[in-house]
Amino acid sequence: MDARFTIFGQTGMRVGGTVDTQWGPLKLRAMLGALLVHPRVPVPAAELADWVWVDESDLPQNPAQTLYSYSWRIRRALELMQDRVELVVANGTYTLRVDRESVDYFQFRGHVDRARALVRRGDHQQALDVIRGAFSIWGDQRPLDDLGSGRAEAWRRRARLNVLLPAYNLLCGEYLVMGDYHEVLEVLEDLDHREYPALLKRRLEALYRLSRTEEATELFFSAYKGFKADVNEAAAADLREFHNRLKENGVTGSRPREGTAGVLVPQQLPLDVPVFVGHEEKFAELDAAAAHPGVVVIDGVGGVGKTAFTVHWCHARRRRFPDGVLFVDLQGFSDGAVVDASFVVDRFLQGLGVPPDRITNPDHRAAKLQSVLSGRKVLVVLDNVRNTAQIHPLLPLFSSSVVIVTSRSRLSGLSARFAPQRISIGPLGQEDSGALLADRIGERARGRAELVELTRACQGLPIVLKVLANHIAQRPAVPLGEFVKHFRERGVLDLDATHGPRAVFMQSLRALDPEASVLFRIIGVHPGPSITVDVAAAMTKLPRLRVHAALDALTEAHLLEQAGELDRFKLHDLLREFSAGLLDDARERAAIELRLLDHYLRTADHADQMMLPAMVRVPIGDAEQDANGIEFENAAAARRWCTAETQNLIALVRLAFHAGHYEHAVAIPQLVGEILLRQGNTVEVLTLLHAGLAAAKFLGASAEEETSALLLQIGFTYLLRQEYARAEHHVHLAHLGFARAEGDQRIAIAACLHTGARILVATGGVLMGIDSHERALLMLRQSGSPAPSMEVHFLYRTGEAYKNAFEYARAASYYHEALALSREIGDEASEATVLHLLGALSFAREHTAEACEFAEASLLKHARLHAVGNAGEVCALLSEVQLDAGRLFEAKQYARQAIRLCGRAGASLHEARALHVLSKTLVRLGRFDGAIEALERAQVIFSDLDPERAELVAEELRGVQAEVALPAARTDSPALDRDR
Repeated sequence: MDARFTIFGQTGMRVGGTVDTQWGPLKLRAMLGALLVHPRVPVPAAELADWVWVDESDLPQNPAQTLYSYSWRIRRALELMQDRVELVVANGTYTLRVDRESVDYFQFRGHVDRARALVRRGDHQQALDVIRGAFSIWGDQRPLDDLGSGRAEAWRRRARLNVLLPAYNLLCGEYLVMGDYHEVLEVLEDLDHREYPALLKRRLEALYRLSRTEEATELFFSAYKGFKADVNEAAAADLREFHNRLKENGVTGSRPREGTAGVLVPQQLPLDVPVFVGHEEKFAELDAAAAHPGVVVIDGVGGVGKTAFTVHWCHARRRRFPDGVLFVDLQGFSDGAVVDASFVVDRFLQGLGVPPDRITNPDHRAAKLQSVLSGRKVLVVLDNVRNTAQIHPLLPLFSSSVVIVTSRSRLSGLSARFAPQRISIGPLGQEDSGALLADRIGERARGRAELVELTRACQGLPIVLKVLANHIAQRPAVPLGEFVKHFRERGVLDLDATHGPRAVFMQSLRALDPEASVLFRIIGVHPGPSITVDVAAAMTKLPRLRVHAALDALTEAHLLEQAGELDRFKLHDLLREFSAGLLDDARERAAIELRLLDHYLRTADHADQMMLPAMVRVPIGDAEQDANGIEFENAAAARRWCTAETQNLIALVRLAFHAGHYEHAVAIPQLVGEILLRQGNTVEVLTLLHAGLAAAKFLGASAEEETSALLLQIGFTYLLRQEYARAEHHVHLAHLGFARAEGDQRIAIAACLHTGARILVATGGVLMGIDSHERALLMLRQSGSPAPSMEVHFLYRTGEAYKNAFEYARAASYYHEALALSREIGDEASEATVLHLLGALSFAREHTAEACEFAEASLLKHARLHAVGNAGEVCALLSEVQLDAGRLFEAKQYARQAIRLCGRAGASLHEARALHVLSKTLVRLGRFDGAIEALERAQVIFSDLDPERAELVAEELRGVQAEVALPAARTDSPALDRDR
């Protein structure tokens, strides 16, 4: 829920869809801010005056009369809000009648409280999501920024000490649990542990888990001496005891291993089930089967508990796998998009700390994963596999690992090559089924004969047992015999294994209120792996709050599962089949599908407009007014939606194709493709675009323009993946298609020429590329349709081509023309990019002072736009410029900032450049240990992106090691320690 009032930063109130922080003068905002700190609490006029005015010299002659005047003006401002909020003046006090939850500060506290509750339940991933959501509310804003009084300052100190810093402690604790140790160090970088000593322990633990023991020891001694100097014996003793425990326990976690600098120890397991019943003999079988590297197949019917069995075993045996656990759900039996091998490779590389978008070729990514895992004791779990073909390309990558595969299929095709060991999970026996029911129902079921008949209805399937137990547990006053009688009369206990679960699900569904029951029937139409509240609301045409309540009710009844976010849910495969079969009316299903597709289409269009406002718009036709596409507050929100919905989008486009909604299947990939490309999701983008292309063919000649646009996007994606032959083929087809299409297609053809020019430059045809760039630019200008943002892009890409040809003067001319045009149209992002390019060009021409001036101007603009990756790239350039100028301190600072920002944004090549510059700087400063670590990390990245430079770095590394006679690998991180 969006805050109606804000006190983080200036005091604001939500009017319409935005927060207005300029609704009144400073003193009015100060008075409202002071009242928002005390919602529904009468505040005496004298106390309120102390909040509003800084000191006595600032007080008006009659504070009480002035406050009364202010209150009248605040009431007028409050009338602009959708739901009226009362400001009551009575008996010399002022009371703002507003719910605490409508103020951003109290929303922050509510998030923190929910996160703590989730931690107590053991749901750490959801707790981390919630606490991170809390910090997105507070941000880096100063609370009560409109108030400068002593009372306000004292409140800010208390809020920081009692609310903010404990929240940081909770956040770091959850990062530690999830194994995100670098995140802990980043969070604590600018926080003073003397203000809140618990944060010091979090930092020490993260350092130990990263095996940065020297740094941790130095931090401990520094803090310990500080406590001693402050005569704080209790804090010193507590810290010493904590530090000793860390050393004694030999903490290990995401530790870089020899020869694989920066590779982490992944822990990707889902949460364990709280109570697990049965299959003791199967655990012994799996113990034996997993004693050595190889493939183990665990099969069984849907709902029998294969995943729960596997996850429980993995949690119990994780110490056997010191190099970590990799886990992925392949969604083999869902109605949506089946996860392919490329997605798995990317997910596993991310878990190992290797950014997958660093390596553009998918085959090279797979080779990288194989190289990283070689010789490591890693447990790999491939859950919910559909068939042998889905995992056949993956298994050779895990030659030294134990690989557990779960599936409803026996996967007989694996036998010839991989000789897997097999464990079949059958339904629970009578005794175990009864034990599970009794555990879930409670004491009234223990030892009762009725359990025997109830368990028969469930056919030993744990998912059905849990649903039935929940159904009974929610009715504590009804004797068990009544349930048995009820099922017997309905014939449930006599049905076979296929219909038994359906009957139990139906019983659970009938117990719900009508709205939840109707919702369950409808959401089965959704083909993707998860569904959000907004999507469900669009499908049902019900208000969002009612839909959320219904989804919560379905989750409570075990008919849905929470999917890691508070507003996202998922269906078990068996329940998805059940739900999909409840909607018999073909016309009703078609109407729901259309509302669903319209919702995604509108939302994708809003995301496209938010993130790419200067691009040529994709026509989307007329969607239903009830589609209710999501509106995004900023580009970051749009990006998060696209990321979270990627697999759903693939499933939706396939649904649109099979249902004959070809316009949706064509438009959605075009709208989200560029956004997903910027996140390195090339596999998913190609899947979407090819599906859209298949749909466009069914639209015939009337869709020639849309077909060509998809072909051009496919070609551009292959260009980014450095698959130049495929890129050239698709761009050529797009060019021919635009030439055949009706209307003026000069802009589109210019785009084809421009993309083709980039392919030529990348493949060594620089002169031909320059010619194509200039022809594209000329055609764009002659089109008669103004496209200034595209022209800026064409100009600086042409400049880059001339730079590659070492024609620096011509390159500078194009860059300056692009700079002037970007400033003319107010495109600050393009202006920042061109300034960066001018800085790099000046540096290449050895104009150091000019390069520094351009780069610093670019950095300022990128920082203002919160473009983290771009800012990191500019810092990498500045580090090289400063090193060349002999300013070692500045070079070191810029390099470290570049490493941090580029690492966060996944700009790996620039991260490696910065590491290389840092190593040179540290060598010149005589800090050889840090230089060695920086070179090791740079070599790992360059080996993926630029093998020739990797060899040069390796040679440089050997030279530094020989000079100081140090071993070939390090596990601590002196390079990134600012104070060393």
